[in-house]
Amino acid sequence: MHKTCRLCILAFLFFLSSTSRLNAQDSPFPNPSELAGKQAGEFILKSGTIYKNRADFGLILVPENRNNPQSKLILLPFIRHFARTANTSQPIFLLGGGPGKSNLWTEMPEVFYTHNEVINVGYRGVDGDVKLKCKEIGAAMIMANPLSQESLVMMRRNLRKSYDSLLQKGIDLNGYNMVQVVDDIEAVRQALGYDKINLFSTSYGTQVAYIACRRHPQSIFRNLMIGASNRERLLLGWEPEMVDKMLTKYNDLWKSDPEAVSKSPDILVTIKRVFQSFPRAWQNIRIDPDKLRLATFFLLYETETAAAIFDAYVAAEKGDYSGLALISLGYDQTVQDTSRQYWGDFITKVVSGGLDTTKSYYSEPAESILGSPSRKFWWNSVSLGGWPVHQIAVEFRRLDRIDAETLVINGELDFSSPPDYIRELKPYLNKGHIIIIPSMGHMEVIYNQRDGFEHLVEQFFRNGIVDTSRYVSHKIDFTPAETFQDEAKKIFQNDR
Repeated sequence: MHKTCRLCILAFLFFLSSTSRLNAQDSPFPNPSELAGKQAGEFILKSGTIYKNRADFGLILVPENRNNPQSKLILLPFIRHFARTANTSQPIFLLGGGPGKSNLWTEMPEVFYTHNEVINVGYRGVDGDVKLKCKEIGAAMIMANPLSQESLVMMRRNLRKSYDSLLQKGIDLNGYNMVQVVDDIEAVRQALGYDKINLFSTSYGTQVAYIACRRHPQSIFRNLMIGASNRERLLLGWEPEMVDKMLTKYNDLWKSDPEAVSKSPDILVTIKRVFQSFPRAWQNIRIDPDKLRLATFFLLYETETAAAIFDAYVAAEKGDYSGLALISLGYDQTVQDTSRQYWGDFITKVVSGGLDTTKSYYSEPAESILGSPSRKFWWNSVSLGGWPVHQIAVEFRRLDRIDAETLVINGELDFSSPPDYIRELKPYLNKGHIIIIPSMGHMEVIYNQRDGFEHLVEQFFRNGIVDTSRYVSHKIDFTPAETFQDEAKKIFQNDR
């Protein structure tokens, strides 16, 4: 099997962006047998160390479905990092991205641990004793032309088989939704004896945080959301019209860059031309147009990978299709890496979160530049009986006012959470601020300018102050440090 480049992996890891870094290690948690015969809410702790912090590793019993009085109990792990100096501020509960990703192994910057205890509560369906991994879903995703009607019908059938299989194993899928996740956090808060807590959330985790502020307002002090999404826009909005609008923003920046314009006067015209004319193979490697659309969408989440995908289209317009071939190949290899992704959890959270599963999402505007490939793939697959879980209560599927001190920080070029959707939150934040950072993508407000991010975190959680003064303006570099074309040629020359 070919070895794909780092950029290919980034393309799909950004799909479920979070600050999580999974660590392979022997379990530091207590023996689950110690909770045998215990009741919901009971927990056990084991002392240890992680990321140079003293920590407690805990297990807690929670109902699989709190709406069912006869529900069985499931085990959830959690980690409490102790403050490194004086513990003088409210604890910070971390809510990472996904869904379908772990919420345990998150190493945060030093500023988080200085005066606060930091708590990771494992996500049900991923981190607990019930795991909605569904490897067969990942295997089905690599079929040819995944956006065709034929492939989507086949994918829906595969999803339904996975759904039925989980039910046959005695798993109550109606218990694996965001409201239940919020109640897991509340259970750990009570178990550890905290009064008020802070929330720090990224991407999908911001939806959990929003529901927590609505469901348990008495428990939440300050709420910092990065790469936030809009509850009424569901977990992942992805409307074709908004994808086109975000692409136009990129094109405006491209046209203002003389070096970029020298390569292509209009990057969107270049992309359209390439899709109309590219060959179906390069050096015997099939270039699947649907997989290329899906990969392109996720590469646009961050400006670094966006620059690389634009560069690959420019090269293709000039006759070099090696980069696009590598991206198409990388789609298959990355999707098949099931070690990081719990597809059953991803789908259950999306559908239960409020998706209208009674309609088709296949049609898109004929003039659309890229369409909305991920929406077309996922929403069509899970709808019309593909994954028939119950939806959460209406009150948690809509926007309503929250009272917690809230700060939302998003990138201007965030394809996952477009700024137009985030500004819709403003009337519902009674004590809230929304800051849009120019020329940044989904998680780049954390990674690209770490000093600005850490100063922001300290001022907000310590003092309730919104201070973005250490973020400095910057310009996107449309000349990537590494290109898909160069990497493709290295790989395939080595394979000869």
